[in-house]
Amino acid sequence: MVLAHLRVTGGNSQGVVQTNDPKETLAIEKVKLEAMKLKLQYELTERDNAKIKFQFEEQRREEERHERALERQHELHLLQLKASPVAPQTSEPVNFDVGQIVTQVSEIIKTLNPESTITFLDMAGEGLTRGRVYIRVSKDTTQARRFVGLCTGQPGSSFLNTQLNRVVNKGKQRECVFGGNYSFNYDRIFPYITGAGTVSFKSHSEKSGEFCISTNGGYESVGAVIGQVESGLEVLKAAVQLNDITQVTVVDCGVVVPL
Repeated sequence: MVLAHLRVTGGNSQGVVQTNDPKETLAIEKVKLEAMKLKLQYELTERDNAKIKFQFEEQRREEERHERALERQHELHLLQLKASPVAPQTSEPVNFDVGQIVTQVSEIIKTLNPESTITFLDMAGEGLTRGRVYIRVSKDTTQARRFVGLCTGQPGSSFLNTQLNRVVNKGKQRECVFGGNYSFNYDRIFPYITGAGTVSFKSHSEKSGEFCISTNGGYESVGAVIGQVESGLEVLKAAVQLNDITQVTVVDCGVVVPL
């Protein structure tokens, strides 16, 4: 006697169907196959729904970043200190007290919230239209303060005229952009990065350092995350598409001063 077993689940019921008819056995197998198809379709639908939800959340976050960027157009942007001030067009001799300028900038920077400082990097290069990346530095740590310092130029040097150095995992998950390196010493460790736009920084002297920005999330390493890109991540994503990312230069940088 041939027995065919069908496990039936649904609600609170469970049972077994037995038959010795080959036709019935085939019919039962077809039912089982259809049930498996329905289960697979359900799982695919759930996966698609999760993907749609993720895309919706990403779009919402991008819209919020765009709105914040528009708002910042009316805020005070403090640019980094250049090595030598440009004298105004005048026949009279002009004397600059750089020490006084630095002191005044220091007083302004004291008004910033060290756990929520908005910095910015302007990037441009061959094949890349100039764009601005806003980074909210959310850690009051030594590395975070040095990053802000290199944006303002207070230490005597800044990210100005530094290049993006390299891309890790280009075109793949865990893609990450490195830049701002003065010594090109690649034997350094960076933080565990949890999402797109996460920013880390590692200084290798009092006046220099290298930053790392995740473009699509998931880059894993060890160290301290200092902040998050609030807007302008598309600038970095466009830079990644270039054949030579080292052609991209930080053409200006600074901090946003709340009014």
